[in-house]
Amino acid sequence: MDREELIKMGNMISNKYLLPKQHLQITSRQVNYWKERDIIPFFKKEKKGFMNMTEALWLLIINELSNIGIDSKKLQKLSYDIWIKPFNEKYADSVFKNLLSKNKLEKIDKETIEHFLGFEPIMIDLFRKEINPFTDAFKSCLISNRSVVSLIYCPKTGEHSFNFSNVGLTADLNNFYFGETLIVIPFLPLLSKLVGIEIGQSNTDLEYLSSIENQIRRVLFFDKPKHLEIEVQQDGSPKIIKITEEHKQPEELASFFLTNKLPLGSKIMIEPRAQGNYKITIKA
Repeated sequence: MDREELIKMGNMISNKYLLPKQHLQITSRQVNYWKERDIIPFFKKEKKGFMNMTEALWLLIINELSNIGIDSKKLQKLSYDIWIKPFNEKYADSVFKNLLSKNKLEKIDKETIEHFLGFEPIMIDLFRKEINPFTDAFKSCLISNRSVVSLIYCPKTGEHSFNFSNVGLTADLNNFYFGETLIVIPFLPLLSKLVGIEIGQSNTDLEYLSSIENQIRRVLFFDKPKHLEIEVQQDGSPKIIKITEEHKQPEELASFFLTNKLPLGSKIMIEPRAQGNYKITIKA
């Protein structure tokens, strides 16, 4: 996690705008039940119940597991392994120390991280609660290289891991869990839901989207074309994506961004066409 990613992650953690019932269709009663059983540890529910994106992602994962019959004791154990164990083992400290060891930081950034490491209250109250393998997986899926990430969970053994791949589960992975039944929860559809919410309601650019993605978002949701054609010219034949008025839901646009790595540093050309339509050409 480099400096830029740390800043983006920090902003996303502090940005609490998601409501369990309104945005996630999860009742306050259910959330309180999970809180009482330490299934959502560290979550500080505000008076209005707003949550940040990592908290909301974990709620959606817990909800999925609960809906298929995973009992609260197993969910509590999984939550302990995801949140409490890295906290106790000072995972965040190791992330900061790794950053320092690379010796690629500006002097002020190095001094800031050294200050954090030497100031126990902020490590306890903030960083050790917010930096762990789960939030790293979230970052990898949304902020850094847009990896295809899934949570792999074995109900019988209680073990879990994160799969950073766009291929199916292999026999080797199943053997890692001793041939037991595995549950796979892809991050993509859950994150598409969350990103779609922010795409649809935010009036400003989203910093975890690239400049090109933010321009496409502005055209789609502020100019409101009936038809939008996106042509990506990179490595051979151009790729054409067509978005019609019937299919320009924020969640679908979020899914498009998360599954299509638009080339960074590309030139973008926006052409208004007849009847309020647009064509966007992206040249690598």
